[in-house]
Amino acid sequence: MNEDSLENIFGLDGKKLSVVPFKSYLLNLMEMYPEDKKNLQQLPNYREYLDYAAENGYAYAILDNGKPVLCFGVSPQWYGVAELWMIPDVNLLKQYRFKFHKGAIKFLKMISEELNLHRIHVTVSPNNSRAIRWIESIFFTREGLLERYTFDEQDMIMYSKLYERQ
Repeated sequence: MNEDSLENIFGLDGKKLSVVPFKSYLLNLMEMYPEDKKNLQQLPNYREYLDYAAENGYAYAILDNGKPVLCFGVSPQWYGVAELWMIPDVNLLKQYRFKFHKGAIKFLKMISEELNLHRIHVTVSPNNSRAIRWIESIFFTREGLLERYTFDEQDMIMYSKLYERQ
């Protein structure tokens, strides 16, 4: 999947709003939600993990006049299975939320076909009601609670979206 096809999926003009390959330095230009900021500051080697995920998967940033609005990606774990990740900008994302919502649904369908996935999953903090509402609104199913899952022993909720493989 290339940047031009993503711009089409998300309905971007390629000028004011554009898609570029993700690089972790872009996170320095964002105003993040507290949960995302905490992960970036406290999770050991988180930037390196995201760069590795970008090099070995599919990772992008949507820019508004050069400023990141949304960084996201799908990182294959093994054949047929991938993990979704996303870091939004607090201020800029609000004005594009409907466009990005529809684009996310299309992106997941296209990436599942391109990678021949039968499963995409994501973990969400039980305290992050905004993320829970969004992931459920794009038709992910709650699978259960992962107790003491994070490096600092916080619980996470596992969500998945299943597909029929080609």
